[in-house]
Amino acid sequence: MRQLWAWFWRPSTTIGLGVLLVLGGFGGIIFWGGFNTAMEATNTTEFCITCHEMQDNVYQEYKQTVHYKNASGVRAGCSDCHVPDPWVHKTVRKIYATRELYHHFAGTIDTPEKFEAHRAELAQRVWAAMEASDSRECRNCHSFEAMDFSKQSAEAAKQMQQAHTQGETCISCHKGIAHKMPDLSTGYKKAWEDIVALAAAAPSEAGTVYTIATLPAFMTAEDAAEGGRGAGSLLPATGLEVLERGDEALKVRLNGWQQDGADRVIYALKGRRIFQGAFRPDAVEAIERHDTIVDEDTDLTWHRVSLDLYVQPGGLIADRQRLWDYAGEMHVASCSTCHSLHEPEGHLANQWIGVLDSMERFITLDKDQTRMLQKYLQMHASDVVEEVSHDG
Repeated sequence: MRQLWAWFWRPSTTIGLGVLLVLGGFGGIIFWGGFNTAMEATNTTEFCITCHEMQDNVYQEYKQTVHYKNASGVRAGCSDCHVPDPWVHKTVRKIYATRELYHHFAGTIDTPEKFEAHRAELAQRVWAAMEASDSRECRNCHSFEAMDFSKQSAEAAKQMQQAHTQGETCISCHKGIAHKMPDLSTGYKKAWEDIVALAAAAPSEAGTVYTIATLPAFMTAEDAAEGGRGAGSLLPATGLEVLERGDEALKVRLNGWQQDGADRVIYALKGRRIFQGAFRPDAVEAIERHDTIVDEDTDLTWHRVSLDLYVQPGGLIADRQRLWDYAGEMHVASCSTCHSLHEPEGHLANQWIGVLDSMERFITLDKDQTRMLQKYLQMHASDVVEEVSHDG
């Protein structure tokens, strides 16, 4: 091997430099042409569907979409959407794609059941790549500048022009346009199962616990143990200070803020309509007021208050971050399929109420899930984060 290597690099004594340059040039052209031809061959849809994972799943879905068959007769193949056109990006994508060969031979997604199990993960990976490239492949065929908005529906034209003005990227609003949308609820549903199991294990020894869902509250331990007349309801992710522990009931203290004219509701923060609990009139009489403050911006009067209550164990955990992680996954799954994701800090706490009210008919969350999502968004809103950071 060493002798072969030495021979390879030894200067020629019989062939002229010009001949070597010509031969090297022709060799380079042949190599480049062969390499490029092979790369382009792997860009065809016919090549992509030689793997049955593609042939049996996403290809069949794609054939039912406008990218496959349309009035203008223009067809976008697999590579048009999934392979960059610039050479460097294309080469990087091809190298990255070699991992797909491993999963093909390993049988990771070789049945429809396996494919569906991984669909959400696969889709989110593609969406993330398209977000990162500003939907570069989409823009090979589509551009805002070439659009005739007068030929679009009024709503479509409005949304497209708004997206253009705000610098949105194509994939933010057009997920599922070529393939079936995955079920993104799997992640947060699994997180919820873990939370329920954690809450059912045992009452926490921590001084503060948090409701995992809407929880009935009672004025006496007997009512809590027997499921008697309730004092009201505690909303999801509400913090409670544990005062006494019993086998059938916990005595807890709810701290928060009460607004004049809305005595039956306790909020998490002054000036923010972040609901902690709503109570019956007899429970309201037991609320203890500590401080009274007039908000300079709104002239509304707020009272810092506390209320001692009894709750049944089993619906409380000590780790609120588990709730935020669950709600965060729910936020992504519910609010990023039709448009770009609005981050929690993108709105004020009180604004999130109206935003969710307007979007509730488009999402498939139940009432308690919506309440949890609203609490998460409000507690991570820009004005709440700023206030907590300032106070801290």
